Amino acid sequence: MYPLDSNDVNSQLNQWQTEASTLPFRHPDRAWFAHNIATCYMSRYEATRQEVDLDQAIVGYVEALLRGWDHPPMDILTFEHLTRALLTRFDNFGAKEDLDHIISYFRYLSNLPLNVPGINRLDVLNGLANAFISRFEVGGRPEDIEDAISLLRHIITTVLQGTDDYRLIASKLAYAWVKKYEQTGESEDLTEAISHYRAVLTSCPLDHPSRPSCLRHLGDVLALRSQRSDDLDDSDVNDASTLLQESLDLLDKEDPDRMSALMNLASVYHTRFTQTSDSEDLEKAISKFREVLLLCPPDHESKVTLLINLALSLMDRFKSFGRMDCLEEAISLYRAALRLCPRDHPRRQHSLSGFADAMYLRCLRTRRMEDLEESINLGRENLAFTPPGHPLRPVILYNFSISLETQYRWTGDMGYIEEGIEHLYEASKLVKSGLPLSRRILHVLARNLLHRFRHRGADKDMADAIKHFRTSISLIPEGNPELSSGLIHFADGLHLIFSRTGDVEHLEESIALYRSAVEHPFSSPRDRLIAANNWTFTAHNTRHSSALTAYRKALSLLQRAIDLGPTVQTRHEYISDRHIGPLRNLPMNAASYAIKSWAYEDAVEMLEQGRALLWSGMRSLRTPLEHLRGVDESLADEFTEISQALEEIITTTDVHDFVQTPAGTDDDGVASARKDTFARDLAEKRRLSGELDKVVLRIQALPGFENFWRPIPFRHLQTAAIGGPVVIINLSEFRSDILIVRYNHPVVHLPTPTNFFDRVIKLAHQLSETRKSHRLESKTYGRVLRQTLEELSELVGQPVASRLMELGIPEQSRIWLCPTSVLASLPIHAAGPISSHTNVKRYLCDIYICSYTPSLSTLIASRSGNLSGSASGPPSLLIVGQPDESLPGVDSETRSIECLVGSNSVTRIAGEAATPENVITHLPMHPWVHFACHGMLQPGRPFESSFRLQHKTHLTLLRIAKSHLPTAELAFLAACHTAELTEDGAPDEVLHLTAAMQFSGFRSVIGTMWAMVDEDGQGLSEHFYSKMFTAGAQVASYETSAMALRHATQKLRAEKGVSLERWVNFVHYGA
Repeated sequence: MYPLDSNDVNSQLNQWQTEASTLPFRHPDRAWFAHNIATCYMSRYEATRQEVDLDQAIVGYVEALLRGWDHPPMDILTFEHLTRALLTRFDNFGAKEDLDHIISYFRYLSNLPLNVPGINRLDVLNGLANAFISRFEVGGRPEDIEDAISLLRHIITTVLQGTDDYRLIASKLAYAWVKKYEQTGESEDLTEAISHYRAVLTSCPLDHPSRPSCLRHLGDVLALRSQRSDDLDDSDVNDASTLLQESLDLLDKEDPDRMSALMNLASVYHTRFTQTSDSEDLEKAISKFREVLLLCPPDHESKVTLLINLALSLMDRFKSFGRMDCLEEAISLYRAALRLCPRDHPRRQHSLSGFADAMYLRCLRTRRMEDLEESINLGRENLAFTPPGHPLRPVILYNFSISLETQYRWTGDMGYIEEGIEHLYEASKLVKSGLPLSRRILHVLARNLLHRFRHRGADKDMADAIKHFRTSISLIPEGNPELSSGLIHFADGLHLIFSRTGDVEHLEESIALYRSAVEHPFSSPRDRLIAANNWTFTAHNTRHSSALTAYRKALSLLQRAIDLGPTVQTRHEYISDRHIGPLRNLPMNAASYAIKSWAYEDAVEMLEQGRALLWSGMRSLRTPLEHLRGVDESLADEFTEISQALEEIITTTDVHDFVQTPAGTDDDGVASARKDTFARDLAEKRRLSGELDKVVLRIQALPGFENFWRPIPFRHLQTAAIGGPVVIINLSEFRSDILIVRYNHPVVHLPTPTNFFDRVIKLAHQLSETRKSHRLESKTYGRVLRQTLEELSELVGQPVASRLMELGIPEQSRIWLCPTSVLASLPIHAAGPISSHTNVKRYLCDIYICSYTPSLSTLIASRSGNLSGSASGPPSLLIVGQPDESLPGVDSETRSIECLVGSNSVTRIAGEAATPENVITHLPMHPWVHFACHGMLQPGRPFESSFRLQHKTHLTLLRIAKSHLPTAELAFLAACHTAELTEDGAPDEVLHLTAAMQFSGFRSVIGTMWAMVDEDGQGLSEHFYSKMFTAGAQVASYETSAMALRHATQKLRAEKGVSLERWVNFVHYGA
């Protein structure tokens, strides 16, 4: 079209402009010169891309037409050149006003005779079709896309199948059907598009350079149909992933289309995840999006879309695994996307909507009102920016209403519900019935109507809510993972209606819906767990006969839901999530119901099944296999090999390893082009778990191993009390109880006052807050601690001591305390003073030798395995000491212990030698260990709690837990906070250094409930080890450590000036 060489264009332009200027104004050759000058400008535009050259070309062609040609074919050629110049200006600079002229001019050209020289009729018709499509994309006029489709259908009949022209026209026709579908939502339009894209691919040779794009186009439209449909036939999304991967495989690494192909493939994986909840697809999506981010230039037109899609995938990972770092990264990605989106950017609404959703998710985790308010403000901004008729408006209305609903829940202001209902009714009218968004809108609308019913009691709201719930549920396919969540909300609503109306039919339907949600095989274990938990709450409160069944279902799902996380840290994040807080009380509530039903043994089993899950999950990988080895040694070896590999994954530290980001990424505030270790760990954990499940099934098939790896029955749990009674104190909002488990005796039940729960919650909070705000040995803390012990004496100490005596358990016997919930943070062992006939001031630990145990199975484990004790000499002791300015007494403490035990039996690590690696190396060589250093507590991050060693290095809880010390016996942790539980954690998981030492293999562990005074280290240690060796070093045993600690604390407490908190601080765990 523009034949001039770019090197000559300027000289040629100057020449013709000069010659034209010499002609009279009305000279007939001026049209010829105007045409050629315009063509020169077009040639220069092709080289420079300067808009001014394009504008001058258009002016020149118009001048040539206005002056008129002596030769009609040239007139038509100029007209065609003008049309294409206008089309170029629209395509590159968005001059919308040119579109009407372009279409008019192409219409004129298309109506000319077929034999006009210089005019390619196929090009003209194709240009007219393109113009129709462009005007449709700008204005949304349905007749434009219909005209484009009609014209392209005509054109395709005139070209030979299998040619490049055929593939070009068929692809354009398929694209037009896609654009029509985006306006109409009619699935038939997508079917037409898929048909034409299939024809294009079929006609494309395997070695044709356009084959990658043919594969990609068909894959994209199949993925689109999969996204917009609830059809459970996953062939579309599977075919899409196959086609897109094949397209990607055909592209060179440097191919400019590679980035687009990668991003589309990532989107397909994410779509499949939303349909199946298969986390493997989610991790593939995140991995591919990160790969694209490395390839994407800072100013690329797809950068915003990429940031949004990666953020959306990370939010789904947060929802699945509770990873707060993923949510924070998603928020930073949305902020970066918004910085790249001016007000007229086509993806601004998507960025605002995603950002609002991310802030909403964060508010659910943090419970911070400012996060919720920011979500609502972003939603309002987006609504104001999205006028009626915009395709995104119903989505924005839907998401905004969910934030408003939460604002109502937090504030009780019905104004938010009224506003939400108004938005939801508007959204419901904008979405075609039957689409996934339509049922989701109806679902949230039903919830909001029930909120209004709760306040106003209007029967119409109740009836409309039930109607919308039923419609919404009916539209969810049976195999869709959303079904469980939908059933839960409907069941919750029916429970509310029952509570208001007393209609038992609503209660029964509610229970039936919960049961269906729990048993739905396609929903995630975590959604099913929420269903089971809500079922327990409803059945418990209404005394429904299904309550115990519900609790058993819930407890069986609890471990499965937690185990979805690949590491203990991700599992802890899930347990600690405030949004699922009620689940943490599930085992205690289950036990309370069983106790209410006089099923005491069931209560003990339920508490065991639902508490200390992180430890029990890891402990199961260390299941003793001596019996199995005698039956099938190869199967035992297989179990051990897989378990060890799985434990290595589970105890991995969750960190992201950053790699260098592409230029400009940091300018956007984004550091998301990462090596994501989570995806790797998750994939490996899934593989190993699948292999282990198969091995376990083979083991369970062996005679005598039917119960291998199953919940521990009471008859075995009862053996925990072989050394003395275990006192379980169950704390539940429904009722609280004390159970005494004895070996070969029935469980004894002690009722508690009706206000037991409230009083304990208040005690725990008061003691924790006072400790935070007052220094060590402050009078205020001493007073609060004394009041706490007195109240604990009334609630626990006195009734337990009295009942034990009635049961014939003599004073000075050993007992084990197994408190639940926040009771685990209270010093129950020191409850007192307990009244007696002698009027001597005594605490519970004076009457009985008290130890703690997180669970019965933990206590059983502490007595199992091979021991290292030998009659030929005293036990070997490792002393780890790290003195500093704040711990000046450490050196004298460790030397005093060495003298008491005997230097031949002691290995002392201190100073430069006290490194985490050196300590871990020496631990297996010594059955006893004594730590004298700083203990560091990390609220909210328990696996980072640690012993501080040389050069401020840290031996963390997680590193200790990874150790496997089958011959370990006794650990004395003379450091601060080693048995402390914080309010912001999950107390029933008992995540502290003392528990970690127990898990690694130590049978008895001494720890501290809070900070300790430095000078107590030496005195207490001297009293403790002196008592341990009273009968001689040859017979010293970890089994007397509880008695020795009680002796040492009594000695400490007898010293003048020793405050209450100093001796109460020390506790004993284990055998």
